[in-house]
Amino acid sequence: MPTKDLSVIPRRTVLRAVLTVMVSALLTGGLFSLFYIAVFNAPEPHELPIALAGIPAGSMQKTAGDEYKLIQVGDQAAGLSRLNRHDVYGVIALDATHRTVRLSYTSVDGSSVLAYMQPLAKRIAEHSGMALSVRNTTPEVALNATPGRSVFFAVFGTALTGFVLSQALSSLARVLRLSLRARLGIMLMVSVIAGLFVALLLDPWYGIAPGTFWSALPMLALLCMSAVTTGTALLEAVGPLGQVITAVLFITLGNATATGILPMPFLSPAYQVISRMLPTGNVVRAVLSASYFEGVGQLAGYLVPFIWVAAGVLVLVVLNRKRDAHRTLG
Repeated sequence: MPTKDLSVIPRRTVLRAVLTVMVSALLTGGLFSLFYIAVFNAPEPHELPIALAGIPAGSMQKTAGDEYKLIQVGDQAAGLSRLNRHDVYGVIALDATHRTVRLSYTSVDGSSVLAYMQPLAKRIAEHSGMALSVRNTTPEVALNATPGRSVFFAVFGTALTGFVLSQALSSLARVLRLSLRARLGIMLMVSVIAGLFVALLLDPWYGIAPGTFWSALPMLALLCMSAVTTGTALLEAVGPLGQVITAVLFITLGNATATGILPMPFLSPAYQVISRMLPTGNVVRAVLSASYFEGVGQLAGYLVPFIWVAAGVLVLVVLNRKRDAHRTLG
């Protein structure tokens, strides 16, 4: 088979290709480091919501600072109800009968959240002249179990599957001249299998998110599908730079703001907005909510990745029709 003589390729074209590869590698690695350091270097909560029962939230808020958002509730039961729905991350209740200030929390959020709430609860107890009692509302989840972190890694693997598939399938499609319908079929098949595998890991195999198999499966499949359709669409629309954009959206920025390792209040306001827009964080929160927090906010786990899938498929259809029209005119 005759090989292409590289000497006839214009020097400008070669230089552009080399620079594209270099910039792509540097951007991907550099932004990965930037986003993760920005989020995890010295995390502090931003208005971490905590329910107060029997304690005036208004006066306490003045001394608590911007780290906490204190919410007044009628009694401890009302606060625990909000904790079960994950509207708050802790409940601090004054029990005058037993002269105790009780801090209730869930170990699902991990030890970092507890560490930030304890000083406030201790301050309230000392001010009231009472003892501090700490209670975990989910004793079945050990502090070292970190289900949020495990869900994060499971979702990360799912998004990574879609990203890798978008790169490999684009190359394969050119060689085999696969139709758009065939490519979408492959994307869907791989996404469902990836979702099935990870849903099995989360529920029956390791029991990380009990009772979520049937709800997690479609969310995970949609997440994988959103990564592969977006990655493929960007590659076809803008070339190699599309690979960088996809890596930033789904592998770096998406995972850094996924809120599995640290809850949403530990992200800056800007990162919180990004987290709500990207599929990864919405799926992480939806899976955890389905298992531990009464399913509140599950809809976003389906809707956000579905919107990304629809947008990616739409771009691919438009580009495919343009190519077909160009061939016809040619």
